[in-house]
Amino acid sequence: MISPAALPRDRSRAIALLVSTLLVLAVLLPVASGAAVREDGRSESRTSAPKGRFDVATLNLRKGMRVPGMRHDIGVVIGGGASVIGFQERLFSKKALRASLPKSWALLMPSGPTGTDDNPIAFDKDVWKLRRTWSVLLTGKTWRRQTGQVAHDQYGVVAALRHRRSGHIIRAVSFHLPNHLHNRRSGGPNYANRAGVQAMWRMAHRIGVLKANAPAEHQFVAMCDCNVTANRDTTDALVKGRITKPLRLQTNYSVKGRGPGSGIDYVMGERASDFRIDSYVSYTRLVTDHPGVVATFKRSR
Repeated sequence: MISPAALPRDRSRAIALLVSTLLVLAVLLPVASGAAVREDGRSESRTSAPKGRFDVATLNLRKGMRVPGMRHDIGVVIGGGASVIGFQERLFSKKALRASLPKSWALLMPSGPTGTDDNPIAFDKDVWKLRRTWSVLLTGKTWRRQTGQVAHDQYGVVAALRHRRSGHIIRAVSFHLPNHLHNRRSGGPNYANRAGVQAMWRMAHRIGVLKANAPAEHQFVAMCDCNVTANRDTTDALVKGRITKPLRLQTNYSVKGRGPGSGIDYVMGERASDFRIDSYVSYTRLVTDHPGVVATFKRSR
């Protein structure tokens, strides 16, 4: 026979055990749920990129920009949907550019000697998976005995990126054509800067080689501060004649965009692909002195 006096003691022990169990669970569950939320958020971000589209930006960062300015401008084009950004201009601090990017983004810088212009590429690792990357010399220094001029010394980086949702692969490169290339009155080259024009021709040839050597399943994509005004490029000697037409590249200026007219900053995409440039937006309220152009690629077949 159970003593009535023992019941309260047993009940007290059970209540104490229950309370201690609840306290342990209260400590552990938030930790587990927080980790789960972070993992779920990362998984969601990986699958949130639409399967039938992607966005590519070109952004010329002004020399001497600091982290807050770069972070602002990068944030604007990412807010416009960009998951790949091609930068132009020489960047003296890889650390500063890395600090300006979100944590989920990877930065690809050319290795080897620093050129007059280095053209890094950044991409969102939650949207793209890196297949391969390598550095390229786009044009070397050219010493002209008659004038003592030195043409641009340009390095770039090539990135083969696979879209995590669609499986589409792009071969991306960013480059910066020399300044003062364009005679806007004639529509052709500015031969007063012959060294720069010839450097541009060498760059166009090497860009063509990069496209020609790409596997058939890779779409060639380029981001450029071309320094040639699109709607006044009327000869076969500059961007249209040496790059976009012979390489069969579509640009943001060959589609109906929402940007403020035609300019010198291009996103280029191979036409013979499942994805084509559908529209673009130019963002002008930036710290840098160039617009950030975001081109939207959509599945066309």
